[in-house]
Amino acid sequence: MVVEKSRKSPGRFKIRRCCFRLQPPATCIAWIPTGTLLLVLGIWLAALTRIQTEGREARTAVASATSQVASSFAAHIDKTVHDADVIVGWVKYEYERSPSTFNIDTLKDKALVSADTALQVTIVGPSGEVLQTTTPDAQPVDLSDRPHFIAHKTNANLGLYISLPVLGRISHHWSLQFTRRLNNPDGSFAGVVVVSEDPTFLTTGFYNLDALGVGGMLAVLSDSGNLLSRLAAGELASPVEAPAPEYRDMLDVKGGVFADPIDRMRRFVTYRHSARYPVAVLVGMSEDDALAGYWHARNLYLLLAGGLTVVLLTAAAFITVTMARLAAARAKMQHLAETDALTGLPNRYLLTESLRQCIEREKPFGQLALVFVDLDNFKRINDALGHQTGDELLQNVARRLARVAGAESFLARVGGDEFVLVIKGARALAAAQSLASSIIDAFEIAFGLRGNSYVMRASIGIAVYDADTEAEYDLLRRADLAMYAAKEEGKPANLSRYRVYAPDLSTRAMRDIERQQELQYAIQNNEFFLEYQPIVSLTTGETQGLEALVRWRHPEKGVIPPVDFVPFAERTGFIVPIGELILEAACAQFSEWLESEPGPLYLSVNVSAVQLIHGDLVTVVRRCLDQHGIDPRRLKLEITETTLLDGSAAVERSLKTLRLLGVRVVLDDFGTGYSSLSQLTSLTVDGVKIDRSFTRGIPDDRAALAMVENVISLARDLGLTLVIEGVEGEQQVNWLRRFGDIEVQGFYFGRPVAPTTIRVGRAA
Repeated sequence: MVVEKSRKSPGRFKIRRCCFRLQPPATCIAWIPTGTLLLVLGIWLAALTRIQTEGREARTAVASATSQVASSFAAHIDKTVHDADVIVGWVKYEYERSPSTFNIDTLKDKALVSADTALQVTIVGPSGEVLQTTTPDAQPVDLSDRPHFIAHKTNANLGLYISLPVLGRISHHWSLQFTRRLNNPDGSFAGVVVVSEDPTFLTTGFYNLDALGVGGMLAVLSDSGNLLSRLAAGELASPVEAPAPEYRDMLDVKGGVFADPIDRMRRFVTYRHSARYPVAVLVGMSEDDALAGYWHARNLYLLLAGGLTVVLLTAAAFITVTMARLAAARAKMQHLAETDALTGLPNRYLLTESLRQCIEREKPFGQLALVFVDLDNFKRINDALGHQTGDELLQNVARRLARVAGAESFLARVGGDEFVLVIKGARALAAAQSLASSIIDAFEIAFGLRGNSYVMRASIGIAVYDADTEAEYDLLRRADLAMYAAKEEGKPANLSRYRVYAPDLSTRAMRDIERQQELQYAIQNNEFFLEYQPIVSLTTGETQGLEALVRWRHPEKGVIPPVDFVPFAERTGFIVPIGELILEAACAQFSEWLESEPGPLYLSVNVSAVQLIHGDLVTVVRRCLDQHGIDPRRLKLEITETTLLDGSAAVERSLKTLRLLGVRVVLDDFGTGYSSLSQLTSLTVDGVKIDRSFTRGIPDDRAALAMVENVISLARDLGLTLVIEGVEGEQQVNWLRRFGDIEVQGFYFGRPVAPTTIRVGRAA
C-alpha cells in the first residue's frame, strides 16, 4: 500500500480563485471633507426631525391614553350612579306601595346599603321632617331648605337629582345626595327619598388609577355646575374646592393641555359626558409625567448630535491617513472572512458569493459544475486520535485535492470534512466526472499521520448548473444530495463513490422529509402498537416468553410492518423515542399478564444500536421496571450482531450497566452478521437467537443443520440461552426435538397477535 507522508508545514497553500475574487469598492479621499459636512448636516436634520416626530407621537399617545381612561372612567361613573339610583328607585317603589308598613331597617337586612357606598338612606316627609333613616339614634332635623327637597317639591317631573357635596345633618359626613320625589296615590307631593354617598368613592373606586401616573387627575362634574368629586396626584379634593365653572375651558376637550385651576399643574385633559346621567368626567395626565420619556429622548438626541458633530469634525483632519489604514485593515479582514483558517482555502462564504456573482453575471447553463467531496468516517478518526491529528489530516486532504484539481480550479472548504471544487467550461459535467474519478484514485493512497497510515474514503456528489437552478444554494444543495446518495452506496462497502445529481434525489429527499414528519406525527398521536409472539418450550409446549413486535397503524396507509420504517427511524434518530414508547407499552402489558399468570414468563424486546449510543436506554429500562414492578430477570433485550461489533464504548457501558441491573441481553438474528461461532465467547450477552434463514433449511440443508447443531452445542457449553426463530413446519419441530428442551419461536406455535388474543400458557 502506498502511503503519502505528512508534511511538517502548516498546510497552507495558494489556490487560484479564477474569476471569483470579490472586489472591494473604490474610495475617494477628496470626498471626505464634503462627506463629513453632509453627514453632520444629515445628523442634525435627522435629530431635529426625530425630535419633532417623537414629540407628536408622544402627545398623540398621551391623548389616546387619556381618552381611553376617560371612556373607562365615564362607564365607571355611569355604573356607580346607576347603582345608587337603583337603591333610590327601590326605596321609592316600596315606600309608595305601602307607606304605613314600610320599614327602612329592612334595607340593611337585604344588603341594599353597604358601608363602601351608601352612607345612609333617608325618607323625608312632605314638610321636610325626617320620617325614617338608616342612621341609628338620628336626631330630628328639618331638611325643607335643602336644594334637592325644594327641587322635587316644586317640580313633579324631576327625575334623579344629584346634589353638590354637602355636610349631612344626620350623618355629619360630607356626602353626595341622590334623591327622587315621593308621591301620594293621588300624585301629590309625599316627600323625598335620599341616598347619601361618599363623594370620594366616585374617584377612589376607579380600578384604573395607575394608568394616569403619579400626577394624574380624575374629576366628576354635574350639569348643574357642581364639582362632585376630584382625585389628583393621589390627594382627594376638599368638598369646598373650586367649583365646576373653573373647568369650563376643559369642556369637550380631547387630550388638550391645561393648567388645573386647583393645583395649577399642567395636564393632558380629556372630557367625557355620561350617556345616561347629568354628570361628566375629566381625566388628566401630568404633562411632566407623560412627556418625561420624550424630553429625556430629546435631550439625548441633542447631546448625541452635538457629540457626533464634534467627533466628526475633529476626525475629518485625520481621515485621509485613517482611510489608508482602514483600507489595509479591510483587505485583511476580507481575507480572514473569505478564507478557512485551517487549510488556507476559500471558505463557504467566498464560495457562495462567488457562485452568486457568476450566476447573476453569466447564467452558465451547462458550463458550471460543483464537485462536493465528503470524507467517510472522519469523526471516528477525529475522536480516536484527537482534534490536532484530525486537523492535520484535513490539511493533507486539502493539499491532495489541490494537486488533483490543478492550479486553475477553485477549491473551497465548506464544512468540517467537506470540500467543494468548482468546474467551469463547455464540458463541465464530463470534466467534473473525470475529476471525481481522479480524486477517488488519489484517495487510494494512504495518508501518513504520526508514523501510522490511514486510508480515507470519500463520497462525492456532482451537480451542474441548468435552467432549473435558481440560486447558488440550489446548486450546493443538489451537489450535497448527490454526495449523500454516493455515501449510501459506498460507505457500507468501505469504498469511495461519486454520484451525479438527478431530480429523483430531490424527490427522495422530500420523501424522507415527509417520512420524518409522518414519524413525528405518529409518535405524537400514539400510532404505534404492539403484537406479541410466543416463545415456547419444544418439550412441554408451554409459553416461556413473549416477544413484543412493533407495528405502525398509519391513518392513510394502514398497518405498516417494522421492516418498512424501523431502518429509516434508526437512520434519522426517531428510533429513540419510538423505542421508549415500545418498552413502556410492553412492560405495562407484561405487568398485567404477570398478575394473571405468575409463572416463569419473560418479555423480549428488540433494542436498536441507536438507542444504546444516543438514547438513555438504561434510565428508561430502570424506570419501566420500577414503575411496573417487573423483576429485571424477566426482561430480555434483543440486539443485533452489528451493534456489538461496532465496538462503541457507549454500547459496552450501556450493556454492562443493563446486565448489572439483572436484565438479560440476547444476540438477535445470529449468523446474518459478521460474527463467527468463536466470537460468542467474547461477547457480553446472555443468549442467542438463531436467525430464521437457517431454520428455513431444516431438515434438508446440510449447511443449515450443521450451523444449528454447532450453535446449540456451543450455547449450552457457554451457558447461554438459546431461541430458534422461524419454526413454521412439523418437520422442523420433529428434527429439533432431538436436542431436548430448547426454546423455539415461529408461526407453527403462534403468529404475532394483539395482546388481547395472546394465549399465555400452552402454545402447541
